[in-house]
Amino acid sequence: MEKIKISIIIPVYKPGEYIHDCINSLINQTFKEAEFIFVNDGSPDNVLDVLEEYQAKYARIKIITQKNQGISIARNTGLQSACGDYIGFMDNDDYYELDFLENLYNAVKINNLDIVVSRTIEERDEKKLVKNPIFKTNKIYDSEFSKKNFIKNLMLEESLFAVWNKLYKRSMIEEHQIRFPANREIEEDCMFNLQAFNIASKIMFIDYYGYNYREVLTSESRRFIERDLFSKALEKFHFDYKNKFGLQLTVEEEREYKSIRLINRAVYLTFICSNDKSTFSLKYNYIINIIKNKTLIDAVNASYNNPLLKQGKYDTLLRYIIKQQNYTLLKSIIWIIHMVYTPKLSEVFRSLNGTNKNVELIKNEN
Repeated sequence: MEKIKISIIIPVYKPGEYIHDCINSLINQTFKEAEFIFVNDGSPDNVLDVLEEYQAKYARIKIITQKNQGISIARNTGLQSACGDYIGFMDNDDYYELDFLENLYNAVKINNLDIVVSRTIEERDEKKLVKNPIFKTNKIYDSEFSKKNFIKNLMLEESLFAVWNKLYKRSMIEEHQIRFPANREIEEDCMFNLQAFNIASKIMFIDYYGYNYREVLTSESRRFIERDLFSKALEKFHFDYKNKFGLQLTVEEEREYKSIRLINRAVYLTFICSNDKSTFSLKYNYIINIIKNKTLIDAVNASYNNPLLKQGKYDTLLRYIIKQQNYTLLKSIIWIIHMVYTPKLSEVFRSLNGTNKNVELIKNEN
């Protein structure tokens, strides 16, 4: 078997039939010097049988089985077994274009990079969309630029959050013991990337897309209220990033970035919680408690005209509602979304909010 140059870590938990697309896209890669570490995180279905069938045919597949502990610990388990020069991550319901690893490896090898970042194909509402790069491509960014710009981006928004459209130098990860936080259900990618981008000295974005991200909305994943996503946003607001990860931010900058992130997250939650699989009364009461939260109100009052805030029409309207505590207008918005939500309506909201800007439609499957 060839020397392993890339290790791809795939946590596995109830992937359904998507697991076949995932595995086939890996074993058919044009780049062959890679291993694929599937961490079966106590999945209660027959996925282990499926993995073992593939493993019998393909020696590059490794299987680790553990009791269910969540995606962060599953990824950390995979890191302990990885032996490639570079590390990548994949979700078990996504898949690669067949030249994905070849393109990313060529970039890291030629330029001796610590991190390479590709664009992502997002499958949503029977469309395939690709967002334009957020930083100039095919340019090497140094540590100083990363600490000033990439860390700021990670603190403010989600465009750099994902770990699955990147390769990381394994020696960097191991030397600095970069790991996923064991006690977080969401935004664990951000925690990992804050550590990695704060350490990396050579980073490149490439103008290539080959990671297919599926937006899979199961009944479980749409229980936004039951999962209490706003409490997790507050947890992030109170987290001491500056000292925990040694970030070169002033106290004022950290506070500002966390306030902006909390506001934008709260606005987003008013929309997705209005589409939660629960009664209107439960939705309304949960969202009202978000709007009434003192930490959020203080953040809005302090940052109301901050240019870093998202400037879409929906964002602007919801910030006004929070500032004015206008429950009547809020109730009307929740009711409309509750009654008439469809994927097409979601697209209308995205267009009104400006979130479809800088997005390229590469395939429409209607």
